Amino acid sequence: MSSSRRCSRLGWLILSLSAMFAAPALAARPTRGERLLDRVAARVNNEIITENELLVFAFGEVRQTEPLLPGTIPNVREALQTLIDERLMAQAAREEVKEIPDEIITNRVEEMVKDRRALYPKEEAFIAAIQERGWDLESYKSYLHDQEVRVYVVQAALARRVRMTDQDVKAFTEDLQRKGESLVQYRLRQILVALPAPPTGDGLQKADKKMLGILEHLRQGVPFEQLAHEQSDDKATRATDGDLGWMGEKTLQQPILNAVRSLDKGQVSAPVRTDRGIHVFQVVRTKTARDLLFEKRLDEVRKTWVAELRRRAQIKILLPQLAP
Repeated sequence: MSSSRRCSRLGWLILSLSAMFAAPALAARPTRGERLLDRVAARVNNEIITENELLVFAFGEVRQTEPLLPGTIPNVREALQTLIDERLMAQAAREEVKEIPDEIITNRVEEMVKDRRALYPKEEAFIAAIQERGWDLESYKSYLHDQEVRVYVVQAALARRVRMTDQDVKAFTEDLQRKGESLVQYRLRQILVALPAPPTGDGLQKADKKMLGILEHLRQGVPFEQLAHEQSDDKATRATDGDLGWMGEKTLQQPILNAVRSLDKGQVSAPVRTDRGIHVFQVVRTKTARDLLFEKRLDEVRKTWVAELRRRAQIKILLPQLAP
């Protein structure tokens, strides 16, 4: 899909939601290049959540709206409540977490911008995409920086509240084994080159040649997700840049598990041939039993903390259409 079509669809999604929440006089579609007026969606203690922030949270960030089916609207009210929870935790966490690794966060922001920029054929297309969200490059970086700071302090504050011993991990691992569940989970991206049906010598050679070309692009540093979006034959995951989500080791075919189990984060597997075709996989992240237990405890702590924060918070939703 071209960058102009991506930008057009992104604008359509934003305008669709804005029209739902706007007065009739404000619902007219702006001309190409105009920016939507940002409004305050909610106030959380002494901070505001803008409509643009809500749109980004509900629909996804720049160039991440394509998995939405045409005409679908996410549950925006639910998204706002989640965003309020996140803001409450960030406010409280900033009182606890005083040391913020600003250099690390700044470098992380630069990497995020670099990754997003790489998904566009030209710099102008990338700038046009963020402008449709109401940003210029510096304000976009500022938004990402603030977002990353909030994520960091919340995660640090939550982690401090989790209590977990080696004995807890042992008991949790044994429980997973008794239930026949996976002890390791993988977050994978894939690029698939389909094989012809029925397979022929010429068709197999073409598939092999295409995979060799993809591997060469990866060797040259082309982002895996870009190649998955542009060249993968798996239509179901092209829209998500090859993201397969989390998969337990017991759900993976043995050849795929063998190819990914020894890889570190970000590494790419050797080609794997299955009945669907030729695959290469990138490991986005791996979770062990200890990680799974930590996440379980973290979720429990999060629910308790949010309930406590909400009891003493001042929350006001300023767009009546978003009221619970």
